[in-house]
Amino acid sequence: MHYRNREVERVRPDIAYDCDVLVIGGGIVGLATAYAITRAAPGTRVTVLEKEPGPARHQTGRNSGVIHSGIYYRPGSLKARYAVRGAAEMVKFCAEYGIAHAVTGKLIVATEREELPRLHALVQRGRENGIPVRELGTAQIGEYEPEVRGLAAIHVGTTGVCDYVGVARRLADASGAEIRYGAQVVRVDRRPELGVAVRTARGDVVRAR
Repeated sequence: MHYRNREVERVRPDIAYDCDVLVIGGGIVGLATAYAITRAAPGTRVTVLEKEPGPARHQTGRNSGVIHSGIYYRPGSLKARYAVRGAAEMVKFCAEYGIAHAVTGKLIVATEREELPRLHALVQRGRENGIPVRELGTAQIGEYEPEVRGLAAIHVGTTGVCDYVGVARRLADASGAEIRYGAQVVRVDRRPELGVAVRTARGDVVRAR
């Protein structure tokens, strides 16, 4: 990954820049971006601006906490590839940093006969995506969940859950980036010869290369 292109090199040397790269948003996407940049290009000064008083205050902290397996996505698609790879990397990240998580697996259950063809199609799709899938009959369903009844089911082994707020906090700490909370961006001015300048609701101006 290269962050210094010709456009950046033309930035005026007489301007005092606060950072090399500026990221707006302190949810999991913004913090993961900062984390990835500092690892891909060590020494890059990264600043993250987040309008809330802490990380992960919106979608990141208000979802179901599921680590999705990718079983529903079309084999060979980017969604399928990234979901499968991302699930494995998320579990690894949580284990490495001691973040609460569990690879619980999940059941997809057919309760009506007309649902059986769709279930069988998911088995094939899951296997093509490289996901461990086990087909279950009526009697076997109770081995995983005694309260569930169905004609058939599949067990998807790589589905899990994790604390995404904890993940976001760890990404913020591990990135080495400067995280500024309470910094709502109200204007962005981007010019090839000057870099990027943003203004916050408090009137602060932050400049990046």
